[in-house]
Amino acid sequence: MSVPPTASTAVRPSSAMDAAPPVTPNLVRRREVPGARNVGRNTLETLLFRGLSTPIALLLVILQSRFLAPEGRGAFVLAVLSVTIFSRLLGQLGIAVTNRLQDEDLDRRALVHRAFAAAVLLGAVGMAAITVAGSMTDALGFDVAVIAAAALVPNVIWQTVSGVLLGVARIRLWNYIQAASPVLTLLGMLVLVVALDGGVRGAVLAWTLAHAVTAAFALAGTRDVWLPLRVPPVFDRDGRLIVRLALVMGAVQVVNLISYRVELFVLELYEGIADVGIYSIAMQAAEAMWLIPAAVATAVTAPAVHETEERAAALIARAAARGLLYTAAVALVVGIAAPFLIPLLFGEDFAAAAQPLALLLPGIVVYAPVTILVVYLSVRRGRPRLSLTVSVVAMILTMSAALALIPRYGASGAAAASTLGYVAGGAAAWIFFVRTAGLSWIGRARG
Repeated sequence: MSVPPTASTAVRPSSAMDAAPPVTPNLVRRREVPGARNVGRNTLETLLFRGLSTPIALLLVILQSRFLAPEGRGAFVLAVLSVTIFSRLLGQLGIAVTNRLQDEDLDRRALVHRAFAAAVLLGAVGMAAITVAGSMTDALGFDVAVIAAAALVPNVIWQTVSGVLLGVARIRLWNYIQAASPVLTLLGMLVLVVALDGGVRGAVLAWTLAHAVTAAFALAGTRDVWLPLRVPPVFDRDGRLIVRLALVMGAVQVVNLISYRVELFVLELYEGIADVGIYSIAMQAAEAMWLIPAAVATAVTAPAVHETEERAAALIARAAARGLLYTAAVALVVGIAAPFLIPLLFGEDFAAAAQPLALLLPGIVVYAPVTILVVYLSVRRGRPRLSLTVSVVAMILTMSAALALIPRYGASGAAAASTLGYVAGGAAAWIFFVRTAGLSWIGRARG
C-alpha cells in the first residue's frame, strides 16, 4: 500500500538514500524546554513530598493544640503571620529572576546575586517593622516579636533559591528545601515545647531556627547557582527590574495572605483569641488541599516560561482544569471525615472547627486553580498586576463579608466570608487568563 507524500517526505532523496538520516535544512530544531518532558513526573514527585510533609504539618498543629492550648495556638499563629506577611512580600525575588531567564543573554548568576542582596537589605527593614509591631501587641510582646523577626531574612533567602530552582526545573532539590522547614520545626518543637516546656516562646524559636537551617541547606545545595559570590550593583537596571517585579508579585502574595487571614483579625476583635485558635484548625485543614494545585504549578513553571506562547497557554489551561478536579475530589472526602477526625486528633476543645471547615470547602475548590493561573499571568507574561487585582477583589469581598457575618455567626461567619472572597477571586483569575492568553471560554484560541 503506497503512502501519499507529505510536506516532509515529498522532498526526500531517492530510496537509495533511505539508510542515511534525513536532512531538512529549512527546519529549525526546537530547543529543549526545561521540565517540559517531566511535567507529570514532577507533579507526582511534588505530591509525594507534600504527602510526606503534610502529616508532619498535622503533627505540628496537634503539638501546638495540645501543649499551647487555644490561646497559645492563637498567639503562635499571629507571630508567624507577622513574619509571613513580609516574607511573602520579599519572597518572590527568585521568581522574578526566573521571569528574566526568558532572556538567554542575561547572566543568571549575576541576577541571583542581585536577588540575594535585595533580600538582605529589604529583609533588615522588615525585621525592624516586625519587632516594633509585635512589641505593641499584647498577645505577642517584645521578646516573641524579636524571635519571630529573626526568621525573616533566612526565610526570604531560601524562598529566593527556590524560585530560581523552579525556573530551571530542578524540582527534586526544590522539594527537599520545601520539606526541610516543617521537618526541622517539628524536631525543634519536640525539644523546646514538649521536652523543655518552652510554651509560645519555644514554639516560635523552633520555627525561627528551622528557617535558618533551611536557608543554609538551600545555599549549600545550589552552590553552582550563586558561587563565586560577587557584590552586585543592586539597583542598576537589571536589579531594579528584579526588585520591582518581585515586589509587585510579593504584593500579590501579601494581599492573598491578608485575604486568607483577614477574618482572623476580625474574629479576634469580636470573639477573642481562643476562637482564632479553633478557626485556624479549620482554615489550615482546608488550605492544605491547595497542596495539589501547588504541586501542579511547581511542575509547569519552567515549561510555561520557556515554551512558545501558544503551548504555554494550552499547558496552563489543562493544568488548571486538573487542579480544580483533583481538589474537588479531595474536598469531598475531607468534608465527610472532618466531624469525626477533628475532635479525635486535636481534642474536644477544637470540635467546633468542623462547621467552619465545611463552609470553607466550596471556596477552597473554586480558588484552587488560581495558583496555576498566576504562573501564566505573573511569571510567563510578567503581568503581576493582574494577579494583584485578583487578590484585591478577593480581599475586599472577604473583609466586607467578615465585618457583616462574624459579629453574628462567629467562626462560621468567618468561613462563609472567606468562601465568598475565594469564589470572587477565582472567577477573576479565569477571566484574566482567558483574555490575556487570547482563548475562548472553551479553551481554544480565538480567531
